[in-house]
Amino acid sequence: MQIRSKLTLQFIVLVAGILLLSLCFIYFKFRQITETEFYNNLRSKALMTAEMVLHEEEKLHVLRPQTPDAGEALPFRENVVIYNSDLEMVFAFNSDAPPLMADRLRQLKNNEETCFQHNDLHAIGISHQSHSGKQYLIVAESIFNSEELANLRNILIISFFMGIGIVAAGGWIYAGQAMAPVSRIINQVDRILPSDLSARLDAANNHDEISRLVITFNRLLDRIQFAFRMQKSFISNVSHELKNPLSVILSQLEVALDKKRSAAEYHATLASVHEDTRELSDVTEKLLQLARVHSEGTNIAFEQVRLDEIMLQTRAALLRMHPDYHISFDIEGIPESEDQLCVLGNESLLRSAFQNLMDNGCKFSPDKKVEVKIGFEVNGKHYVEITDRGPGIPQKDMQLIFQPFYRSSQNIHVRGSGIGLSLVDSILKLHHVILDVASAQGKGTTFKLSFP
Repeated sequence: MQIRSKLTLQFIVLVAGILLLSLCFIYFKFRQITETEFYNNLRSKALMTAEMVLHEEEKLHVLRPQTPDAGEALPFRENVVIYNSDLEMVFAFNSDAPPLMADRLRQLKNNEETCFQHNDLHAIGISHQSHSGKQYLIVAESIFNSEELANLRNILIISFFMGIGIVAAGGWIYAGQAMAPVSRIINQVDRILPSDLSARLDAANNHDEISRLVITFNRLLDRIQFAFRMQKSFISNVSHELKNPLSVILSQLEVALDKKRSAAEYHATLASVHEDTRELSDVTEKLLQLARVHSEGTNIAFEQVRLDEIMLQTRAALLRMHPDYHISFDIEGIPESEDQLCVLGNESLLRSAFQNLMDNGCKFSPDKKVEVKIGFEVNGKHYVEITDRGPGIPQKDMQLIFQPFYRSSQNIHVRGSGIGLSLVDSILKLHHVILDVASAQGKGTTFKLSFP
């Protein structure tokens, strides 16, 4: 069922329920008023008859109820009967009427006034005292047949169905108007092609839920467009970063195999191929880690790890690969226990992030030196600072350094793939670590990692 039909149906059910309750209330209230007026008239008729009959009280005598033969009884619409204190009938408009049962008479006698139903008639029983002080029971009965009530019932039934018809038409129109912006959004979305993700939905100037939906959808399109652009850039850069070292390796080997060469030339060729192969391996490893972080982010296992141990292991691994690097390490403040140096994270990924930051700092510093410091903030949270003495990062590049394969023009001469900082950013976001970068031209850069 379409939303328009569903809204219309819900609107009809809601209004029909309210309308039905209102009309039923009107009907029963009017019936109550009519019955009250009927019994008031019946009471007046009973008391008037009693005054007239009991005016000559001494002439009254007990009447014996007569049972007419079948077919001789005439229908009657009303009757007034008077009983004495012994519950004997002393007066009746219609003596052929079916008498009341003795139990009912005794019940009426004990009450001052009682309304009840006798066969098809509505009746009222009144305990009345004559001028002489004798007690009598007056029972007046009549057919309750209000034409006004029947007319009102018919009018209300007709009004109900007419109201439902009007509500259905109005609900269908208003539901269509309410769903018109949604239909417009659907049509606009249908016109967005995969080849052109720059198209956006037209947002109205009001601040209703539809406008918020359009804004949210446009933001989703922005993220999708960015993801597609990054994917294209990623594929292009990956093919470039992998193809260049392979081409260089292949050309060097072809040159070396072209003719017989000396041992020194073979050694130089192998050394160059080894360096290119290590660079290719490094790029591949970073790409695999980046893909793992993005594809398995929610499934990566976390545990308590010690920051100082990870730092020392990373430092040792870098110094083995690059003996010319200088990495100083310090813990600011002596912790009371070893547990204070522990954080929740993935040891392998954190080691990779620290290694990339240290490697970048040493690679871009003229003295090949970085300073690593672990400290504690006022609230007890851990932070790590990695500082180099390199040329610094231009302010215009500050927001671009974490994009995959981005390399600043001033560092284009330094070997690298541009993947390291992108991998660092992804790993730190996975660990909910806040990364602040402070850099000054010609004075170096400090990366501060604040752990949750």
